[in-house]
Amino acid sequence: MRILLDVMGGDYPPEELVKGGIHIGRRRGIEIVFAGDEKAIASTLVALGEPIGRSFHIIACTQVIEMDDSPVKAVRGKSDSSMIRGLKELKAGNVDAFVSPGNTGAVVAGSLFTLGRIAGIPRPGILAPLPTVEGRDIFLIDAGATSDCHAEHLLHFARMGATYATEVIGIENPTVGLLNIGGEQGKGNRLMARAYELLEAADLHFAGNVEAHQLIKNRPADVIVSDGFMGNICLKAIEGSVSAVTSLLKQSIRKSTIAKVGALLMRRAFGSLRSAVSYEKRGGAPLLGVNGIVVIAHGRSDAETIASAIDVACREVDADLTQKLSQSIARVDSNGS
Repeated sequence: MRILLDVMGGDYPPEELVKGGIHIGRRRGIEIVFAGDEKAIASTLVALGEPIGRSFHIIACTQVIEMDDSPVKAVRGKSDSSMIRGLKELKAGNVDAFVSPGNTGAVVAGSLFTLGRIAGIPRPGILAPLPTVEGRDIFLIDAGATSDCHAEHLLHFARMGATYATEVIGIENPTVGLLNIGGEQGKGNRLMARAYELLEAADLHFAGNVEAHQLIKNRPADVIVSDGFMGNICLKAIEGSVSAVTSLLKQSIRKSTIAKVGALLMRRAFGSLRSAVSYEKRGGAPLLGVNGIVVIAHGRSDAETIASAIDVACREVDADLTQKLSQSIARVDSNGS
């Protein structure tokens, strides 16, 4: 298995991401192709005692797509960027998957322009894992790839999310919920009302409407469907809430000697809590619906996080996910439902 890692465009320097790639490459026994600053990549490989060309390879690139670049302009104007070079390697079949912590909009646009969509899927969706109180993740799709949706797009998101849950995670008969402003049927705008009708009529295990406050507390369904606009807001609100609670807890502990002692005694419990809600452990969000395996890592990915993102890509390759998604959509089209 060969995975391409775009080491440019994230918050951390390429050397940090190369370390993560080396770690997961060694652990999984796979090849990693690093695309980006040749000098930074090579020096890190040498420093960690890894020869270039055996299990680890370099694609030297002269351009970088930055976080504040216009996605479409960057994709068209920066053909020698690590992102576009990497996607072209995937298109050519030289690698099995592409992982990037870079500009999300550019990854989506670049994937559409370079790889195209799976037949029968009108719009791609980002599938983001979310922590829950019971310890098992749920999966939110779309988390930001397609902001303006039709109800039919949400139905396709549901099918893709359910296929991922079954083929990659191993969940039999995954349940699907619709993110909405109320639990009762008929709640929400016309988009949500129509999406509800389509999901209820489809051959899915539809659990009905789901409110945002239920997501990480009650685990209302295995897959949560949303348009990319609302889904991205929901995802970032959860991330921000977790960060805010963590900061408030630290501030409270610093104010009291007794609290500091208590924190020491609860260090293991705090560690378990951090692990449960940490995006570092989840690594990346698959971009589903494009004709190839693409994983979008968090922009703040360090070595640990990028290793987790590559692991997500490996599991998709092992599951032959692109083919399974294509078969799932083709089967539905042939049945007319």
